This record gives sequence, C-alpha cells and structure tokens, in this order.
Amino acid sequence: MTADRPLGRTVAVLGFCCLLFASGCGKQPAGGRVAVIGLDGATWEILQPWIERGDLPTLARLQQEGAWGELQSAVPYLSPPAWTTAITGVNPGKHAVFDFQRRVPGQRVIVNETAKSRRAQPIWKMLEQFDRRALLLNIPMTDPPDPLDGLFVAGFPHMDWTGFTYPPELEAQLGDYDLDRLEMKLVPGTEDSLLDVYYTGMRQRARVTLDWIANEPFDLMWIVFTGTDRIQHTFWGFSDPQNPNYDPERAARYGTAIHDFWVEQDRRLGEIIAALGPETTVMLVSDHGFGPLRYDLRLQNYLHSAESDLPAELADQVYVLDPGDAARIYIARRGRDPGAPLTPADARQTRDRVADLLRQARDPRTGERVLDAVWANEDVFSGTYAEKGPDLVALPARGYFMTLGQKDVAASDGAIVPHGPYLSGWHLMNGIYAVRGPSIVPGRRDGDDGELYSLLDLVPTLLYLLGEPVPEGLDGGVMRGVIDPARWAARPPESCPPLEEDYRELTPDELKNLRNLPYIGS
Repeated sequence: MTADRPLGRTVAVLGFCCLLFASGCGKQPAGGRVAVIGLDGATWEILQPWIERGDLPTLARLQQEGAWGELQSAVPYLSPPAWTTAITGVNPGKHAVFDFQRRVPGQRVIVNETAKSRRAQPIWKMLEQFDRRALLLNIPMTDPPDPLDGLFVAGFPHMDWTGFTYPPELEAQLGDYDLDRLEMKLVPGTEDSLLDVYYTGMRQRARVTLDWIANEPFDLMWIVFTGTDRIQHTFWGFSDPQNPNYDPERAARYGTAIHDFWVEQDRRLGEIIAALGPETTVMLVSDHGFGPLRYDLRLQNYLHSAESDLPAELADQVYVLDPGDAARIYIARRGRDPGAPLTPADARQTRDRVADLLRQARDPRTGERVLDAVWANEDVFSGTYAEKGPDLVALPARGYFMTLGQKDVAASDGAIVPHGPYLSGWHLMNGIYAVRGPSIVPGRRDGDDGELYSLLDLVPTLLYLLGEPVPEGLDGGVMRGVIDPARWAARPPESCPPLEEDYRELTPDELKNLRNLPYIGS
C-alpha cells in the first residue's frame, strides 16, 4: 500500500457466517462504530508517571475524556491465550489456545499454535450475521486470517511469510510492510538495529491504519501494536539497576529507549484517534502488564534439590513444552503421554505435590516467595478443552521467571540463578484499558462490584457498544461502570443463543510447517 494507491473495499463473502452461528440472534438496532487499539504489554506502572509529566499527551487526554483503569490478563498471561481470550470473550478452556505451542495428541511432537487452533468464534464472526464490516490489523494468533467482509492483516506467529491477508490480493497492496517476527533477543551490539525494527513496525502499522480510516468504511476496527511489548522485553534492564546484568555504560545510552518509543507511540495514537473523529468509540487495551525480569527458578533443579521431598522418579515425569519458559507444567500420564508410567490418579497426586513444593519455593538471598500463585488446571480453565491445558500454571513473583533447568547440574549452581542477558522484562497480570466515546462516562474504574475488569469483558462490551446482542456462554460481561447510565437504562444489554464452535482443521502440509516455526522461549 502506498500513499497514492489506497486500498479498495473488498466484496463481502456472502453467506459464510450462516454456517457458523446457532439460530436466534435476531437483527438489533445498530450502534456507532468502534475502534480497538491494542498496545501489547502496556502498563500504567511506567506510563502514568510519563503521563503526569506531560510526555504522553494522547494518553493523558484519553484519561481526561474517557474511562480508564486496570484490565486483568488471561491465565496464562502470554500473548496467544491472552489475545485469543480478548477476541472471543471466553477462557482458554473454551477457545483451546493455552500457549505458543502444543503437543500433537498421542505424540511427543511439539508444534506452534495458529488461528486454526482456536475453537471459539472471534467477535468479527459474531458480527457477520448483522452485516457488520471489520478492519483487522496485526492481532496476535490470527494467521491464517478468516474470510470476512472487510480487510484482515494477520498477526504473529506466521505460518509463512506470505498468505497473511484476506483478501489475498491485499498482501500486494500493502507495499512495504514487515511482519512481526518476534525479535525478542537482545545481543550486545544489536541495540540500534533492534530499535529500528521496532520503530519500523510501529510506523508501518500506523500508516496502514490511517489509510484504512481515510478510505475504508467499517463498524469494527481492531489493530494491535506489538513493538510496545518487544521493546519492554529487551530494553527494560537498561533502566533497572537491580537487574543482575545491569551495565551502567549501556544504560547511559539506552536507558530512555522505552520512554522514547512510547513518546512516538503516543504521537501515532494521537494521529489515529484524531482521524477516527469524536463519533467513533475508541478503546485502548493491553493483553497484560509488564515488569522487571531478574532471576530464574529452574524447575528441575528445584524438584531434584535438597529442599524437595519429591522422589526423583516422579520429578522426571514433570515436563514443559519449552525449556526456556516453564510456567506451564505437565505431569506425564498414561492415556495422554506416550510411555508415561503414571496412572491418571498417580499423576494428579504428583501434580498436587509439585504445586505444594512450588508454593513453598523461596529465594535464599531474600527469603521472598518466588511465585505469587500456582493454579491447578481446574482452578483456571473451564470448558470442552480445559483438559488440553497444562496441569499447573505458575505465576512468578515480580522479577522472577521459570525455566526447566537440568536435574544433573551441580548442586552448587542452585535452583535460583540470574536470568540471562537477552531479556530483561516480562509479563505481569495487570494490563490497561482506556475507552472514550459518546456513551462513555469519564473517570477511573477498575471494575464493577469489587471485581476487576478483564480481557473476558471486551467482547461483551464491544457488542453492546455496537448495539448488538451478547451471545450466551461468554465468560465475561459488559463493563457497566464505563457506560453512560442513561444509555444503560434506555437500552440494557440483550442476549442471544450460544455460538457454535469455530473449527478450521490444519492440513498435513500446515502441520508439517508448524514444526519449523520459531518460538520466543527456545
């Protein structure tokens, strides 16, 4: 896409949605259009001081004119399950995306997840029966893109470096457009080149967005900027003297990198929001928050250490999908894992013992707990696909991370070690939202009735703002506290029957290709 060649409106794919919905969601009065702007990894923790200092005027104006607050992430708080939760309104037990990767059933083969792994319908499919048009750009876990009435540029992870748009001809019309290739490994000496990648991605996505606003009608726009996440993963340590890899010389040069990136991101947001106009409801959201990354708990080292009473033969049945990110834990069991010696009952008992041990884990340097929470599968997942999720999900405390480690490493190395130099920031549960529009009441609101708003609430709220009914069976609800009470009284939310499952099976070639995709934790 170039400035002198705007994107043409595509022809609607008639009748496609009729096969995907249960009957009964009748036509409802239409609301105004809505634009969702995703800021991957955004956190008020770092943004609020800059807002108050006057460095981020667009975010400051959104706080003054709209409702805003914290937005709880999904469990696990990784981009694939989190963004899939955001676009479907259901937990991973219903949409079936728990991680970047999954095991092929009955095999030891691990493959990357894609949009075809998703089993719940995203909001743009919900809107098709109402003849609503959507423009979608760079939403994680949406490749391959769905056919729809509108334009769709899929987000990471990508199955190929082509075939990521709908309609297919849109790819050629984009012009210079770099896919998000998960550049999340900062090697000394590559700082400037990595920053160039992040800035280029931001600018290209802003350019496409502004072109669409100028030339394409829509009811729902949903775009995601991922550079905000990437730069915080890699550059956080330059402003964190407590990081064990802190280098004052490099910090002097790159200590303001995150701030400077957000200053331009804020300016791009201002351009987009101005182009959308006051009649468009604008909602900013992040999939999770962010914080420092300093030390690792090495799972296998800990389970085989003197502090653990778990027999070695049981510790050996504990596995993860990626050794570099061990917060999602599985216990090998018969019927699911090839060659597993443990019965389902024994595996469950082992799971509970591992969970208790992890809850007791403390950093010997400080005496602090290393994990804020350890959840069993049934504590956080519900639905048809809950059993496909990890047996345990660990939530590391601020500054900590989990890796698999090695049981045979010398005991003197310890179970808790400094994190490597390539990443220095990691996810936290508290993301952000800010929403401004004709039906929105300004002010800070973190939730209703004592419960925090979460990613689960986005789809019901967006449907309500668009004037459409909310399907039964979603896990979230409309964010009532942000809605003008007069509108709520005049038109309370309406419901319609549950949605059918969204199923797109992988072809043999796609399954083969997935084995070769990169994963950030490796």
